[in-house]
Amino acid sequence: MRVIWAFIRAAFHNTYIYRLDFWVRLISACIMMYATYSLWDILYAQNPDAFGMSREQMTTYGVLGMMLAPLLDSAVFVQFYISEQVRSGVLELDLMKPLNFIFHMFSRQLGMFFVQFLFQALPAFLFAYFFLEFGLPATPWLALVFLFSLFLGFLIFFAVSLLIGMLSIVTLRIDSYTWAYFSLIRFASGQFVPLWMFPPLLAAVVSFLPFQAVYFVPMSIYIGAGQGELTTLILSQVAWLVGLYLTVQLFWLRVQRRITVQGG
Repeated sequence: MRVIWAFIRAAFHNTYIYRLDFWVRLISACIMMYATYSLWDILYAQNPDAFGMSREQMTTYGVLGMMLAPLLDSAVFVQFYISEQVRSGVLELDLMKPLNFIFHMFSRQLGMFFVQFLFQALPAFLFAYFFLEFGLPATPWLALVFLFSLFLGFLIFFAVSLLIGMLSIVTLRIDSYTWAYFSLIRFASGQFVPLWMFPPLLAAVVSFLPFQAVYFVPMSIYIGAGQGELTTLILSQVAWLVGLYLTVQLFWLRVQRRITVQGG
């Protein structure tokens, strides 16, 4: 726990030092939330019955997708960190630390997650609640389930990003992979459009990917779209998390034998 707390403090200090970056990110998130709210509001004004759910649910879903992006994206930075360590030839410094490498990477991102939650997600939530008719979960219990599902989504996102980062040990560069990865996560996670609006064939394909467990599941729980199957949704996230954790462990056992020092 002391290790995780140390990384939380480090993430807080980093946010304090780069205050301009913090304000730019927060203002950008508010602008994106307002734009998304306005888009769905206009679409509902044109055809109120086209989306199979109420206007408040759909605008809340859209705004929530923009609100959670900075928070969940804190899991992504692990792949850039590992890639840069490999490129500069200093990854062995992380391996020499008296910490399990995977736990070390997890602690770094968890610290960033908590800081983003406090200083990005909460202010964005207050903005949305007071200015964008942002709805709240139907019950306190549903709110707690949402927070738990959100954290599971972060863990799943971290596991996939860690796999992409460790791939740089083999390929040395992952620029092209990360471009495809970001495109896929934005499209297949349901961040912008709920998966039930996808064509049936495409929705079936996306359902076999872990990305829906990052955004779509917690967001569906928040707006009450999955109240009848909460247990199924949470269990699907747990299953993805266990499978990805085992994959990460197996991949790390194989890939660490190929670590080479690049650069100075």
